[in-house]
This record gives sequence, structure tokens and C-alpha cells, in this order.
Amino acid sequence: MALQRGRLLKRNYFFASLILITGFGGLLGYDLYFKPYVLSQTVVKVKVGAGESLPKNYELKASDLYLDSVQTKDIPSGVITEIAQVEHKITNVNLTNGSILTASLVDVSDLEPLQDEGIFPIPKEAIYAINGSLRSRDKVDIYLVEGEREKQREALGSNTVKKENEEQVKKQSLLSDPAKEIFLSGVTVNYVRTEDNNDVQDSEKGNNNNRFTSTGKVATPELKLKKSEGQRLGQFLEQGKKLWIVRVE
Repeated sequence: MALQRGRLLKRNYFFASLILITGFGGLLGYDLYFKPYVLSQTVVKVKVGAGESLPKNYELKASDLYLDSVQTKDIPSGVITEIAQVEHKITNVNLTNGSILTASLVDVSDLEPLQDEGIFPIPKEAIYAINGSLRSRDKVDIYLVEGEREKQREALGSNTVKKENEEQVKKQSLLSDPAKEIFLSGVTVNYVRTEDNNDVQDSEKGNNNNRFTSTGKVATPELKLKKSEGQRLGQFLEQGKKLWIVRVE
């Protein structure tokens, strides 16, 4: 009887030890593997001194950044996961030490104008044609097209049928080879506005680039241009030129 009781006691000790080892091993596995690798993701964070911050419109350097593992539940949307994605990019806000970088905090699409650039709105009356699927962050080419005012001015200065024929030839030439009249190429679209100055997006939840529907009709695009390009553009608009705005990317 005592022998049987001893065997039972040893078996209970064995199972208790097995449960203890399994539980301890499970905790180690959760902390050392599952939590850091399965439930976490590597993100880019900001590195600055204590009490310091990176100001808005600051150009990020590799020394300002570091990679860190963060639990998935704490990761914001649009998170940046590689330093190369934001190196030499401009900050949209002030950033403190340990800030997790996202696409909304850093100008990853190069929308913010630099010192020699500006955001130029294109008036509706100056547009000859524009893509209805145009969205913020698109790239466009701009072609110059003769407006009605320019045509009227040329018509007043002509008293022969020959001038009208030349105008017709010129118009046909533009339609057959618009590249001859290209003004700017690869221009970044910062904003696309509706008639009531709201942003045109794919849906009420924001841009998703499906482009099948939109929250409004494209009326006024705002383009990022060099200031010298903006001045030239204004001169052409004063002359009565219209803009053919073509989405290329």
C-alpha cells in the first residue's frame, strides 16, 4: 500500500513538474518569439535628444531615424517601415523623440513645396481639358492650347482668308501632334478641388485610387511648381492660353 502511494506521489510530482516546465517554456516562447516576431512589426522612429524635437519642414537624415519593434496593436495606419522611405523627406509636423513615423507625418509624396516652389491653383476658366479621375498625388503633363481670346485677337489682325486658313492648319497641327505644345511635364498635383472647394476623393473614406467614383467633380487642381514656372504659366494665361492637363501617373 505504501509502495503504491509512493508511486502515485512520484507521478503527481512528475506531472506537476511537467506542467511547470511547459508553462515556463510557454511564457519564454511568448516573450522571446511570439510577442516580438508574430505580434510585432518593425517601424521607423525619430531619434532626437531629450527635450528636443525636429521642426516642421525639416529634411530628415539617416541619423535622425532608427528601427524599432512595436506591437501590432500599437501601430498607426500608414506606418513607415524602412528608413529609405523617409530619408531626405520633409516633415509635415514637429516630431519628438520616439515618434512612430507615418505617411501623414512626413511628406513621402513630395507634396510640400521647397523654398523655390509654390502651390499654384489653376482657375477653371483657364482649363481646356482635364481628367475627371484626377486625384491628389497624381502626376500630370500640361499642354498649351490657344484660347478664344487669342483666336479673336488673331482674327482681328487678319483681313484675309489666308490668315484663317493658317489658323485652321495650326489647330489641326496641335490635334495631330500635341507634344509640340507641351509646357510642363511630370507636375505633382497637391490638391484637386470641387466647385465648393472640397477635396475630390475616391470615396468618403478617402483616396484609394480605384477612381471609379468620386466625392465630387474636378473643378480646380492645385499644382506644385517652381516659382519661375508659375510666373511663366501666369504670362501664358494672361495671353489667353488654355491648359490641357493630362494625367500621366
